Amino acid sequence: MKFIIYASRILSAVFSPLMMATYGMIVAMTLSFLCFIPASTKLAVIFATFIATVVIPVIGIFILSRFKVIKDPRLNDREDRTWPYILEIICFLGTAVYLYYINAPTWLPMFMIGGAVALIVLTVVNRWWKISGHATGMGGLCALVYYLMMSGNSVYSLQWGFMAVLFLAGAVCSARLVLERHTLAQVAAGFLNGFVCVIVFPLIFQATQLPQVPV
Repeated sequence: MKFIIYASRILSAVFSPLMMATYGMIVAMTLSFLCFIPASTKLAVIFATFIATVVIPVIGIFILSRFKVIKDPRLNDREDRTWPYILEIICFLGTAVYLYYINAPTWLPMFMIGGAVALIVLTVVNRWWKISGHATGMGGLCALVYYLMMSGNSVYSLQWGFMAVLFLAGAVCSARLVLERHTLAQVAAGFLNGFVCVIVFPLIFQATQLPQVPV
């Protein structure tokens, strides 16, 4: 039992919600046609995403903790999550704008917008009910792999990759249950929130694109 608890803590730390945008960017740069761009460009985009969605929010949480705006920087208390979530929403939207201005394919900033919307849902619902942020992040990651698999933007066959990320999501969600951070309903709601919000925006964009007419 101690091993399971220890493994659950490791999974929760490695797949922290703060890291999901960076992991998603790594997936996009590795599995989509973006893998053909120069390595320096890929690293620059991944690093910028990490700074915007991990470093800045961590600094913000530290400052909020120092000024007693939040009680616990680990954000285990539902009441401590509102301001960090708002900061993360701003960071996701800022990253989406950055991706747009560097001429990234439109579906990529759309994923960031979807992530921001998932965080808005978390922020609102969190006032009454503690939806799992870990499950939301894993749902978003699964949505990214699913989109790449179904849209034709991947350079590999991703059926097994999608199954692998689903298994990983199940492991992370199970870890949150083992640590008694959430109920099963809160974990399931989090996964659905992340998956639906993250996938809907690139799908809407794809559906609204006019077909090319040969001249």
